[in-house]
This record gives sequence, structure tokens and C-alpha cells, in this order.
Amino acid sequence: MKHSRASDDMTSQAFHPIGTPGQPWGGAEKAEWLARQSRQRSYATDVLSVIERLRPHFDVVEYGRLDYGPDGYPLLAIRSRDWRDDLPTALVTGGVHGYETSGVHGALQFVEQHAADYAGRVNLLVAPCISPWAYERIHRWNPDAIDPNR
Repeated sequence: MKHSRASDDMTSQAFHPIGTPGQPWGGAEKAEWLARQSRQRSYATDVLSVIERLRPHFDVVEYGRLDYGPDGYPLLAIRSRDWRDDLPTALVTGGVHGYETSGVHGALQFVEQHAADYAGRVNLLVAPCISPWAYERIHRWNPDAIDPNR
């Protein structure tokens, strides 16, 4: 079967209902996309509550905050309590893209189950959910339709 550019264009149009294939989105398209997004899970319940349970064993630092209209998200990192400048440092991240749930839960599970094994050997810094708005909406982008990995 011969593959044609026309069939690609038709597939693209059928795949995404917003905008024109090949054309960057403007303000109207971004607003239409944003209006379709809804919270499907809770960053506070799934991530922040787990981090709170870990506070007795690790340092927790707020390294930033994302404020998107009515939604505000503290960005928290879990850090080795016995941090030493002479040790190597390992950074573990998750949730850059909100629909990639395994990174978020995997980072938290790593801290809960294995981080203590590295005490005195490696400084650990774990930022388990880089994009909490997208995590809640199970989406790749932030509310400005920007991929935080790009």
C-alpha cells in the first residue's frame, strides 16, 4: 500500500479537534484546549501526603511554586538528611509529563523503600513531580500548552 501525505493530513485532522494541522496554535486554540482540561487526580493526595510521611527521615525543601490561576502548587524535593559536600550527588525526578505516572510514583517509592540504603554514600535529591498541574490532568503540557521538557 502506498503511503501519501494527503492521508497523513486527514489522520492529523481527525486525531486532534483543535487547530489546523501544520499551523502553530494561537491564543484562541490554547484557550479552547485549556477549557477542555479537568482535574482527574490529586497532587496533594498522591504526592504531597507521601512527602509529608517522609519528613521524619528526610529533609524536605520547597524549591519553587507554580501558580496557575486558581491552582497553586508547591514544588517539593526530598533530600538526604546527612548531606555531605564530599559525596557524589544523585538527582531523581519524575512527573515532567503528567501522564507519565510511573516516574512520580517510582520516585516516591524509591525514597520510601531504598533511599536509606544510600545514606553516607550518596547525596540524594528527589523531585518527584515536576509538573503537578499536568499530573492532575493526566497531560503532557502545562496550562500554557507548553511541554516542560522542551
